Amino acid sequence: TAQGRDVRLSPERIEGYKFFVNKIWNASKLTFANLDDFDETATAEVADSLADLWIKARLNKAVEDVTTALDEYRFNDAAAAVYRFIWHELCDWYLELSKPVFYGKGSAEQKQAAQKTLGVVFPTMLKLLHPFMPFLTEELWQVFHGDDKNSIMISRFPAVCSEWKNDAAEKEMETIMDMITAVRNIRGEMRIAPSQKLDVLMSTVDEKTQKMVEKHKDYILNLANLESLTVEINAVEPKGVATAVVGSTKLFVPIVGIVDLSGEIARLEKELAKISKDLQQSSKKLANRDFMSKAAPDIIQKEEDKVKDFQKKHTTLENALKKLKGMSA
Repeated sequence: TAQGRDVRLSPERIEGYKFFVNKIWNASKLTFANLDDFDETATAEVADSLADLWIKARLNKAVEDVTTALDEYRFNDAAAAVYRFIWHELCDWYLELSKPVFYGKGSAEQKQAAQKTLGVVFPTMLKLLHPFMPFLTEELWQVFHGDDKNSIMISRFPAVCSEWKNDAAEKEMETIMDMITAVRNIRGEMRIAPSQKLDVLMSTVDEKTQKMVEKHKDYILNLANLESLTVEINAVEPKGVATAVVGSTKLFVPIVGIVDLSGEIARLEKELAKISKDLQQSSKKLANRDFMSKAAPDIIQKEEDKVKDFQKKHTTLENALKKLKGMSA
């Protein structure tokens, strides 16, 4: 919680922390399993991948944010920074990007580079997390270091490393991640099964972007679960596709033959009608003076949150419906 602010003890919040601990534990199992055959002496000249450069740059930023927040006694901000790095960057992205390399889809050099990176990132992450989760991090530290029984408490706290700062890698990886997210969003909107392989066409406006995507296309193929990815400059938009835009690049995802257009339109229209009714009811409550004057602040807040959620869903459904009707015309 923010400095000087009291909040009610929330069972949902505690459950969220339980999920966070489970996330760390599973990430640790993946790390230990893939560092078993790690030979540190063989990785001196191995070049880092884009994902390796990116995660070290993001860890560097997390170290900076956590250290600054702790120095200023903003413990909530320090905890939020390490939480954000572990869950949303290390687990959600880096480990997922690295799994194909660990499981035999990459070269031996790529695997060694990922092992080298994880061998540095993982213990640094534990040290950042230790002030907030001392028992869990001590246990994982002991497992990670094996015969070295020194406590994590007497290890040196992480410091910012200028060599890890890499704005270019962060920018490139952010673009790749946005492209993966765009395909995933189309899957969600169109209810396309995650297991369904897709053929995606990308249209870029320049050769630089085309070359960058081609160089790192394996990330997109693996995490967006694509059958193929074609990257062209100023490609013509095919018929029967869902479209997403990432920066100046357009992504075309074919859905004709994959999605039952008439059935999906009927489902979305029914769902949109229900959301519209729910939104109207909640909006009426908030417009009612009696309700606003008598209801407890937390009840009003819940209703306001519901309205925001309904509005977001309403917009998403409208956009999806518009796309499908355009394809079936």
